Amino acid sequence: MFRKLRIQYFTPIYANYTTRVAVDPNLKENFDTNVYKPRKHPGTNRVKIASIPPDIQNAIKVILDDAGAKAYYQESIKLSNYIRSRQLPPEEGEIDAKAKKFHDSISKKVYANIDKDLTPDERKGYENKINSSVFNVLKKNVYRWGNIDYDKPTSLQYLMSRAAPEYAVLVRILDEIKKFDPDYRPRSFFDFGSGVGTGTWAVNHYWKNDIFEYFCVDTSSIMHDLARLILCEGKDNVEMPLKGYFQRQFLPSSTDLKYSIVLSAYTLFELPSMQSRLETIQKLWNKTEDYLIIVEHGSNAGFKIVNEAREFVLNLKGKKNKEGYAFSPCPNDTICPRYLEQETPCNFLMKYESLPYAAKPEIFADLFSYVILKKGVRPSDDPQWPRIVRAPLVRSKHTICKLCTAQGELKEIIFSKAKYDQTTYRCARSCNWGDLLPVK
Repeated sequence: MFRKLRIQYFTPIYANYTTRVAVDPNLKENFDTNVYKPRKHPGTNRVKIASIPPDIQNAIKVILDDAGAKAYYQESIKLSNYIRSRQLPPEEGEIDAKAKKFHDSISKKVYANIDKDLTPDERKGYENKINSSVFNVLKKNVYRWGNIDYDKPTSLQYLMSRAAPEYAVLVRILDEIKKFDPDYRPRSFFDFGSGVGTGTWAVNHYWKNDIFEYFCVDTSSIMHDLARLILCEGKDNVEMPLKGYFQRQFLPSSTDLKYSIVLSAYTLFELPSMQSRLETIQKLWNKTEDYLIIVEHGSNAGFKIVNEAREFVLNLKGKKNKEGYAFSPCPNDTICPRYLEQETPCNFLMKYESLPYAAKPEIFADLFSYVILKKGVRPSDDPQWPRIVRAPLVRSKHTICKLCTAQGELKEIIFSKAKYDQTTYRCARSCNWGDLLPVK
């Protein structure tokens, strides 16, 4: 069975009793005339649970049956758990710095117990013992990072365990663009680390009739084969239903071509250093015409990668054709307050229905971190509503919301029935983790 996430909720240590907010004045009339209702205010996420489309599910079943993949089911769970728990690769010099620190500490303890002059041979013997101890401590304290080799068995395991949650997360993220930029019509899509094709499925959920070019990059030829086979309903030697669908194993060197939406989902973990990640972000941003989307697991390490990309792009302000702003989830372009807190990642929860293959479909949840970066300058009429960054605590006659604000601050606000108007109070009470709260 897939691992269910257990989310613990803690009572806030502090609360902001002085900050006062009210429903955005531009929405007041719409609330008064019942165009909007607090339970479904315009900041709520419209995608609560997502499942892979039936035609894609059928294709996946055909492929897994043909490959005898039921034997991989338990291994697919292990792979999913491993991917969720991965850490970043150590940076250059990081291991040497740790080794020196451990060496100094162990040496101090060893030589503190020696009250005589040592011969060269004795000193050499002690140094050998110290170095051996340092090596053993390093093995326990240094993460052994490595690329995942997506051969055929591993790719099938990935399809079984990761396709459903990744598709659900991407549908939820893309809905932010669909909702707040409703007239937008992307013409092309670039997927870096395309895997089994979840990005293509997700963009087609919203803009299948608008996109005329799909450019998918993945180092695994097995993943490319699976992605094509799934789009062809699990059948070999049939015509690809999507026109303008291209696959490559490496990023193209040309910098001239740009794509409406550029996506990197659960991919940057495969790069060996921060420098290589930022070089890749630069290339992806150069290929972005409208939106660049970065998605990773909602762990500390995953959030760190997302924040790296966010800071890198936002620091390009003032450079011609390079400038951008945080479209979502951030209501600001300042340094992420969650990152400054250095306690918990900025992450969100998405529910999804598992594939009905080796077990009955169930509803699970996946934690993810993401950022949507948009080319250009933030519009002056952007309402910049605060984002709810943890599950609200709903209590009798009051609700506590933790918000990330347009000023780049984290605020905990108590919305009480006695001190707030009914609309503001009910909007706060109806919000969920990840919603925007339409207040000023």
